[in-house]
Parts: sequence; C-alpha cells; structure tokens
Amino acid sequence: MSAMTMPRSVAAYLAVALLCLSVTFWARPVMAEVETPPDLGSEIHPDLRIEQIRKIFNEGEFARAAAEARQCDAPGADALAARAALSEGDFHGTPATRRKIFLAAEADARRAIARDPQDPEGHLYLALALGFLGRVDGTLVAHFAGYADEARREIDEALKLDPQSAWAHALDGGWNLEILRDGGVIGERIYGASPEKGIAAFRKALTLQPDNAAIAYQFALQLLAIGGVVHRAEAYRVLVRSLEPKEENAVERLARQRARRLKLTLDTHDDLAMKFILREALGSFSGAQGNASGGLLPRGSR
Repeated sequence: MSAMTMPRSVAAYLAVALLCLSVTFWARPVMAEVETPPDLGSEIHPDLRIEQIRKIFNEGEFARAAAEARQCDAPGADALAARAALSEGDFHGTPATRRKIFLAAEADARRAIARDPQDPEGHLYLALALGFLGRVDGTLVAHFAGYADEARREIDEALKLDPQSAWAHALDGGWNLEILRDGGVIGERIYGASPEKGIAAFRKALTLQPDNAAIAYQFALQLLAIGGVVHRAEAYRVLVRSLEPKEENAVERLARQRARRLKLTLDTHDDLAMKFILREALGSFSGAQGNASGGLLPRGSR
C-alpha cells in the first residue's frame, strides 16, 4: 500500500460515530418547564430559544434542530447545529443525502470555531464532519483534501482546550486505530499512530464517562475490528456495561440500539452478522476474521 492511497483513516475513523458517532457530546439538561412551540419565532430570547432547540434535538428531530439552530444567535448555536446535522446524517441520511448533510455540518462547525475558538465543541464537530466526508468521498479524495491531517489538528486542539473531554479522547482513540487499520506500518510511521495509543484513549474516555453508550459502542467496534480473543472479550464487557438501564435522549437510545445489535452477534457467535456490522460502521471489511468458536483472528498485517 502506498503513502498516497493509505489514508482512508478519516473515511471511517469515526464512522460513525458516530457515531457517532455516536454524536452525544456534552448532553445538557433541558429546561423541563419550556414547551416547544410549533414555530420558534425570532422574538424569543436567544438563550431560551436554544434550550428549546436542545429539547427538539433530544427528542430526535435532528434535521429540524439543525435548521432552527442556524437561525439562533445564542452562543453555542452553531455547535448545536453541527451536532444535530451530524446526527441526522449518521442516523437518517441516505447515500443520496449524506454528503450534503455533512458539508452543512462542516460549515456549522467552522462557524462555531470562528465564533469561539476556545470552545472545544466546534473543533470536535469539525473532526467528525471531516471523518464522515472522508467516508463518503473515498480514499483518494480524502487523501488529497487532507482530511486526516486536519482532523488530527482539531482533535489535538480539543484535547488542549478540555483535557477531561471524554469525546476528545474517544476521537483520539478512533483516529489512531483507523489509521493503523487502513495504513498498517505506513500509518504508524507517517502519523505516529499505534494500537496502544488508540485503546488507551478509548479506555480513558470511558473512565471519564462510563455511561456513554455511543463511546462504548465505538470502542467495541474498534476492538472487534482489531481481532483476537482478548479484544473480543473486552468488547463484550464494554457492550454489557453500556446497556445498563439509564435515562436517555434520542441519540443515546439509538446508540444503545446499535450496541444491542452488536452484542447479539457475540451472544449467538454470529460472525457473519458481526462482520456486516463492522463493514457497515467502519466502511470496510476491517481485519476481523471469524472462526467456528466465535473468536477473532487479527489481520495478517497486524
């Protein structure tokens, strides 16, 4: 694999997420006494309005929350718009709509950074948007656009601004492990990525936020993609802890649905289904190979 074609890192390093996914950064309490009106008029005070928009987001209306946040002048509105757009693209986007949604999220995140460069959220959402765009655009476009390098800078800035940010550590972990999965030794030499760094970063994230189902799901995906019985066992423990009953918003509920689906493949030793989930979430076959006993063997280049 050449250095030119290697960095598919961003194309899947958050996949997710995202999450992410997994996109459950800094869930803030919603003002219970505020009723969301049919139309959030401009006469509403910006601070009150953004709380109403957060309620819309927490109820799972991601596209509406993004649109409303873009019309709000309160501090944090641009970051909330990016967060909502990323969630919409991840959970509800289609092949025909995802690129447009993630481009809008990227623009929202850049506005958030321009408005307040000291707020780590904007940097994290920009890293996520670049990750999703890399996955949509493919290896060569991601390489020449410099997505991996810019995402690395944004993660580092977020960690500098908030060393206790669970999601900054999770993105750091995902970045390291995806670089290695796509680039192997080349990724390690060029970017300084390592499996030890990636796993340690995810463990740190879950130490900071042990109840974060989205981070737990991402960590489990990465462990299973690495392969091996030890990593599989840790992935299973992480998934079990993530499914303990907790109060949740729409994003957390969707993340736990994904976690249950992945755990079921481990419970039933359904390696074909597990591989499908890895391919779907990480954008590639990953290195995982199943066997009759339900264990995983690492990719030969590992």
